[in-house]
Amino acid sequence: MIVFLWHIVIMKHTGNSIRKVLKQLKKCVDITSIQQTANGYMICAKNGQQNLIHHGSNCYHPLRRWLKTNTSLKTLKF
Repeated sequence: MIVFLWHIVIMKHTGNSIRKVLKQLKKCVDITSIQQTANGYMICAKNGQQNLIHHGSNCYHPLRRWLKTNTSLKTLKF
């Protein structure tokens, strides 16, 4: 029961679609690190570029644009 409550506290503001996106980013070879910040996630690519994404539906279009220019991941499903 304690483990279940701990999971709810950590993931209280993330939806199902952001978890699907993060799973795809973790599998991408061009992404070096994904760090959780207070406002979202900081994504670092192999070429040194960084992108901060927030929790919400309006983060997907800028993220897809950034991924097309900086990584080999061309399509993003959410």
